[in-house]
Amino acid sequence: MNNYPLGILFFLFGLHIIQIEQAPVVLTIIGVLIIIHGIGTWVAGYFPMDADPYTKTPSLECQIHSWAGMFMLFSLLIAPLLSTFSSYFSIEFRLFSTACLLASIYFTVTLKKPTRKKSTPACTNVSAMEHS
Repeated sequence: MNNYPLGILFFLFGLHIIQIEQAPVVLTIIGVLIIIHGIGTWVAGYFPMDADPYTKTPSLECQIHSWAGMFMLFSLLIAPLLSTFSSYFSIEFRLFSTACLLASIYFTVTLKKPTRKKSTPACTNVSAMEHS
């Protein structure tokens, strides 16, 4: 449910950015990437994940959700990367973009650990609480 208003915000913000007159090409590309992120947010919200994320044969809905998530991730990894190297932006904004990019990469890598163990941190915490 939260995906729809959030997707609208991303979409509208990206639309605003691409409509800035005499903006450099990099800004237009960033705006398009933000729009792609907003659309990916809607798609991921509409198509649910399977109950078992480790199923060998994921449903079509789960596959669509996963692809939408991939587009969301890459769109918001590429946008700060572009702004980091663009002289159009202030040094403060470029440093902030770099920090956001590094944080995104860090948390993406951090998510790999439970995936390898085929565990869900939220479920294991609930399970441990039930046995207390």
